[in-house]
Order: sequence, then C-alpha cells, then structure tokens
Amino acid sequence: MCACAFPSKDESAASTHRLLPRRCFTRSRGSAPYTESMPNATLALDRASADIQLSKAAREDLERAASEASRRDAEESNPVDVLRAVLSNRSSLAVSTLRSLGADPAAVAAALPADGVATPLPLRQLLVNANREALVLGHYTVDSIHLLLALLYSDSPATAAVLQKAGLTMYDLRRHLQTGVPPDAPVAGTKPAGVRPPDSALRRRPMPRLRGVLTVSPVFLGLLAVVVVTGVLLWFGFFPQAVGPLTLAFVVSGWIATVCVHEFCHALVAYIAGDRAVADSGYLTLDPLRYTNFLMSIVFPAAFLLIGGIALPGGAVYINRGALRSKWWDSAVSLAGPLGTLLCGLLFAAVVVVSYLVGLIRPDNAPFFQALAVLGFIEMYAFVLNLVPIPPLDG
Repeated sequence: MCACAFPSKDESAASTHRLLPRRCFTRSRGSAPYTESMPNATLALDRASADIQLSKAAREDLERAASEASRRDAEESNPVDVLRAVLSNRSSLAVSTLRSLGADPAAVAAALPADGVATPLPLRQLLVNANREALVLGHYTVDSIHLLLALLYSDSPATAAVLQKAGLTMYDLRRHLQTGVPPDAPVAGTKPAGVRPPDSALRRRPMPRLRGVLTVSPVFLGLLAVVVVTGVLLWFGFFPQAVGPLTLAFVVSGWIATVCVHEFCHALVAYIAGDRAVADSGYLTLDPLRYTNFLMSIVFPAAFLLIGGIALPGGAVYINRGALRSKWWDSAVSLAGPLGTLLCGLLFAAVVVVSYLVGLIRPDNAPFFQALAVLGFIEMYAFVLNLVPIPPLDG
C-alpha cells in the first residue's frame, strides 16, 4: 500500500532540472591517500567537476584535455585544450552535431590558436557554463555538446571566435539539438515526423546509485530473529505445550516482516523512478516504525490478524508521484508492493510443497510447516486483496 503526494508546480520544475552530484573517489595506497602520481591538471579536473554529473563522453574529453595540459606542465586545462579534445572525439554528440550543421571538425581544430595563447578561463567556470546549458535544455548530465555550447560563451573569446567563424551559433546548436532540423529550416517549422531529437538520450533521467542508500534497520533484524527463533523451536518441538503461542509469534512476526518487504518494494521502485524523498523518509531501511502511521499500518492490522486471521494490508509509504519518470513508472511503483508480497507467499508455499514431496515433513516438525503454510496463505490473501481497485489499496 502506498500513498501519494503531489508537489507544487515550482517544486516539480525544480526537481526536474536538478542534476545529480557526481560521486568522487580518492585514490589510496594502503591506508594513506596519495595524489602525487596524478597530474596537476587531472586533480584540477576532479575538483572542478566534483558536484557536476558528467557523461562518459564529456569525462573522456575533459580527461584528454587534462592530459594535454599536464604535458606542458599547466595547472589545469584551458578552453582551447577542451575544444581540441571535444573535436577529436569523433563519436561524440558534439562532433555529430557540428557535421549536421555543415561545420568541419578538422578545420575548426586547425584554426585553434597555439597552446597557451587562449585567454585563461577557469575550468570550473567553463564547467559551470556547461552545466547551465544542460539545465536550460532539460538534460540530466553534462555532455560534450554542453561543453561545446559553453565554449561559445563570450568569456571564452578564443574558442568562441573560431566556432563563430565556422558558422556556428548557440541558437543553431540548441535548435538542432532539440529538434534535429537543419539550420536553414523555417523558424516556425516543427520537427519532421519520425525524426528523433539528438538530445533524446540526454533527457532521460540517469538511474540513481543504490550504494549507501539501502540499509537494514535493527527493528527488521529483530523481527527476523523472532521468526528464526520461533521457527527453530517449532521445528525441533522443544516446547510442545507452547505450540500455540510459538505459532502465533511466528506468524505475526513473519507477517510484519513481509509487510516491510512489501513497502520496501514500493519505495525501491519509486526511488529508481525519481522520488529521492523515500530515502530521506527511511522507507529503504525495512523499518516498520518509519511508516506514516504505525498504529494504523501495523498495530490494527496485526490485531485483526490475531482476532480472525484476516490479513488486512498494512504499512503505508508516501510516494511523490510528480517526481516519477513517467506514467509507466507510476504503475510500476504501485505493482511493486503486491509483487513483493506474492514472491514471499510463493516462497513459503514452495518450501512446504517441496518438503512434502521429499518426505521432510514429520510429526515432530509438523507444527513448523503448519505455521509456514498459514503464513503463506496470509500472503496470498493479502496479494489478492491489494489488487482490488479501491483506495488506499494498490489496485
């Protein structure tokens, strides 16, 4: 079961154009970090791009420019280094766009001034300009095409003059990038039918990193401990006079644990789909105490389960539907929870069926399999009930 939260128009716009920070790693030898083997220009690149998400092509171009700067013992790359590196990457979007606009990358590279002649522009400022272009165009990573646009800025006169002399303008670059139309097409013309805009790949949100986001709460581990302990006691029949209470503890704790799995599946798919707030809310920790209303989410459903064996859907996580990538992802978020419940139920049923077929069920451990069968039945019941198209159920 998941709840919805829709952001305001301003909040949606802000979240749509927010770039993910790039993760940085420090090289280390043994326990002590070392940087003396890295060229100065490479270190400058790492510092300048620490909070900017770069595409693979942009990273390769900038590293190539840093190598060129290090070759002449420069502290960091200048705009001429970057443009020369961009033009040398024949498979990049920047080079293909230049060719589509009638410019010759080799001729542009030949017209560049010699090393060190360019007016110095901090590499950080160049990357900030490229990041600004990505934001304006609605892209989620800084690519080589954004570097090319930034090199047309007036604060990089050496590269801007060469590119403008080749007949390139920021307007033509942006227009072709978003529509795919040639520069001589009518201004009011729409993009040709069936033509895929060159920037379509840049408009897709990158998949988030899950490292450091997924954790297991002590509360969930405690639930698993109760399930394991009661299951072992039921299996070996240590307390035959307490089979009833042990079965009750096994089923209830197992059901609460599977509710955590159900809500975790909702939150995990929502996080991948674009709702980063689920991580801040603790929904990716499998902690039942993090749910929106612990009394209504866990206590009351558990009470109904104890009274009559009715598996009411428990748990509730708030999902920001406006932050999701598409309607398809919206449906995937709703379906993820019931699928998690279904997998748990099938797992429990499979254990019972396989154990029966191989003759593992004996009179002394029968209470364990009976409790597991009850838990599997509850899971399947909850799965079907969750598919009913009535709020707040997932159907």
